[in-house]
Amino acid sequence: MSLKKIQQVKKDRGFALFDLIIYGVLIAVVAALFIVVFTAFNREPLTGVRVSVRAEAVFEFTFGGQLSVLSEDVTYDEDSKGITVTVQSDDGFNVIYIDKQNRSVKMKQADCNGRQCLFFRAMTDNSQFIYCNPHAIKIEPIDRDLDSPDIII
Repeated sequence: MSLKKIQQVKKDRGFALFDLIIYGVLIAVVAALFIVVFTAFNREPLTGVRVSVRAEAVFEFTFGGQLSVLSEDVTYDEDSKGITVTVQSDDGFNVIYIDKQNRSVKMKQADCNGRQCLFFRAMTDNSQFIYCNPHAIKIEPIDRDLDSPDIII
C-alpha cells in the first residue's frame, strides 16, 4: 500500500453523512414496523369460539350462552364450569375444553401424531387461535375479522 493511500484512509471518517441518514431511516422504519406488528392485535376478551374442520364450521359457542352444533361429528358435555367438546374427524378425534368462568379455550386431548395442538396456550382474547394440523381442526375467536386476520406466524 502506498503512503498516499494510507494517508487518505486515515483522513476518511468511518461514516459519511449520507450513510448516517440512510441508517437512521432504516432504524426508524424497523421501529415503526415493530410497533405496528406488536400493538395491532385485537386483544379484546374472548366472546366466543368457532371450531372448524377443513375450513367448515362444526361448532360455535358464545360466552353469552349460545351454543350451536353444526355437524353430527361433534358431541359435547356441559356442566356449570365449562364445556367439553369432542370433534371426530376421518383421521381421529380432538377434545376441547371451554372454561366458562375464565372465558378461555384449551385443546385437552388429541390422537394425532406429535400432538402439537396440545401445546398451544389457552385462548383468552381475540388475537389467538389453536390449530391441529393432522386433523385440520382450527379453533378461533368467533369475532375474528377474516378480512384482516391477526395471525402470528
